[in-house]
Amino acid sequence: MLSIETTVAELVLDHSECAAVFARYQIDYCCKGNRSLRDACGERHLDPGMVLGDCQLAVLRREAPEVDPRTLSTRELITNGIGQHHRYLHRTLPFLQTLSQKVARVHGDRQVALRELATRVDALATLLLAHLDDEERNLFPALLSQELEIARPLLATMRDEHMVVGTMLSELRWVSNNYACPEWACNSYRTLMAELAHLEADTLRHVHVENHVLLPRFLATA
Repeated sequence: MLSIETTVAELVLDHSECAAVFARYQIDYCCKGNRSLRDACGERHLDPGMVLGDCQLAVLRREAPEVDPRTLSTRELITNGIGQHHRYLHRTLPFLQTLSQKVARVHGDRQVALRELATRVDALATLLLAHLDDEERNLFPALLSQELEIARPLLATMRDEHMVVGTMLSELRWVSNNYACPEWACNSYRTLMAELAHLEADTLRHVHVENHVLLPRFLATA
């Protein structure tokens, strides 16, 4: 049963459809997932009953159940993360860097915020690509080989970097005016905003699984 006293992380773990609802209300269920829905809504001056109602509606509209990440082994979590999220980021981040620079160059005089957006996209890409490399080269092999003395400090670093990524994604959304497009926006502009919104959703889902499923298996979260 869904409740406003349940943490937002638990709500997404139990009902993945809630992730889209929280994204719409800009509720962080990843890095700040241990807050109750009541507290998370209070921080954003939202009516928790209304948000809970939207979550319940999303669950009722579910078309097909997704695999519960808590049922997967550590190897399966890592394999899925690399095969899906990491591959997506390796392909998408360089594209977004180039595209954001192009849009800023063409339309930056008309909308100065696009220049700042391009700078922030570049900074996020630099951080994320280094983060992925560190996970693939160091953290994941240590977890799979059960080298916990090596893995635990790397997990703590992963958690800290996730906090930074969450902040950077929030700032991207703010600079881009919630990825809105003006009437005069060209196809490149519209593609950039759509891809940034998709990047945010994909990254938040992945960070959520690492923070609330993978990490607690090896590192105390209290």
